[in-house]
Amino acid sequence: MKRRNRILFTTAALVIAGGLFMALRPKPITVQTAAVSAGPLQQTLDEEAKTRMHDHFVMAASVAGKLRRIELHAGDPVRAGQIIAWVDPTPIDPRETAVLQARLAAARATQQQADAEVGRAKAENDQAALDLERTRKLFEQGVASKESCDKAVNLAAATGKQLEAATSKAQSAAYQVKEAHAALMSRASDHPSAPVPIQSPVSGRVLRLLEQSERVVTAGTPLVEIGYTPKLEIVADYLTRDAVQISPGMDALIEDWGGDKALRARVRTVEPGGFTKISALGVEEQRANVVLDFVDGSDKLADAYRVEVRVITWQAPNVLKVPSSAVFRSGEEWALFIVRNGVAHQTTVKLGHRGAAETEVMQGVTTGDSVIIHPSAEVKEGIRVALRFG
Repeated sequence: MKRRNRILFTTAALVIAGGLFMALRPKPITVQTAAVSAGPLQQTLDEEAKTRMHDHFVMAASVAGKLRRIELHAGDPVRAGQIIAWVDPTPIDPRETAVLQARLAAARATQQQADAEVGRAKAENDQAALDLERTRKLFEQGVASKESCDKAVNLAAATGKQLEAATSKAQSAAYQVKEAHAALMSRASDHPSAPVPIQSPVSGRVLRLLEQSERVVTAGTPLVEIGYTPKLEIVADYLTRDAVQISPGMDALIEDWGGDKALRARVRTVEPGGFTKISALGVEEQRANVVLDFVDGSDKLADAYRVEVRVITWQAPNVLKVPSSAVFRSGEEWALFIVRNGVAHQTTVKLGHRGAAETEVMQGVTTGDSVIIHPSAEVKEGIRVALRFG
């Protein structure tokens, strides 16, 4: 009996001690985990941006007089040479005739300069096309690198855009000569009250009506703003420390523009001049404009629409990566918590490139490891954890 009582007493004591241990030991901390995986990763520089027409043309009254009501509205398409407004000129004196003659001479000088720019742009475009063909042959022979071939392709595309812009400016200058000549002829004719037409220099779309109602205007009064719709571009002002990491030819994604998928774009140029901008917090920032061209088309976007730009500065198809919220600073090194058998273990890691939500890990983890994301201050080495789902 004594032996049995001793056994029962010992058993009860062990049960009570085990219960006290289970009741008094720290409860596991609830954490959320993610698995270390391998896959594609992109490092981007993100910024808000706006679309804009590459070429804006402001039609102005070429003579002083009475503007007839303009029947166009914002968004209406116009074609090159289309008359968009009429001005009934007021009688002028010989001094104003001299002014019109000087304006015609200036318009002709502008046309000559624009024609010269077309010639220069055409020569550069032809040379770029020859260089591209030569580089492609060398690349096929294994002499030239793919980087050289890509640069030749980008240069040919850029010179082509410059030729288009120069041609548009030359057309605009030609129409300005016609307008100035028509204004002078209307004054020199026997019918000084003959109406003077205002013509569109390019085919495009009306962006704004600066004057629509009938009223008296002076020479040079802006009337209508027209945009060359096929040449829509994106302009993003980046901090100068980010702009120096961006180069022409880099791929980019246009997001948050209202569509269900991102649009592809490519950096055309980083403007060489910076400017000062006051941030929302009242801090002065040095910024520079980065100009991009659409690759997939601009879809339903128009002038001055807000978008989000992500310029891809680095990308790889298969890297080891973890959620960026899993890593944290530990002294001079980076670390994260790996969960093994319900216990958190702090592990030092070596990081590589950073994406929008994921970070490349060069050393310290392997594929399939379970890491804690958003670790709180309660998570420490050796502490028990419980997984939170959902």
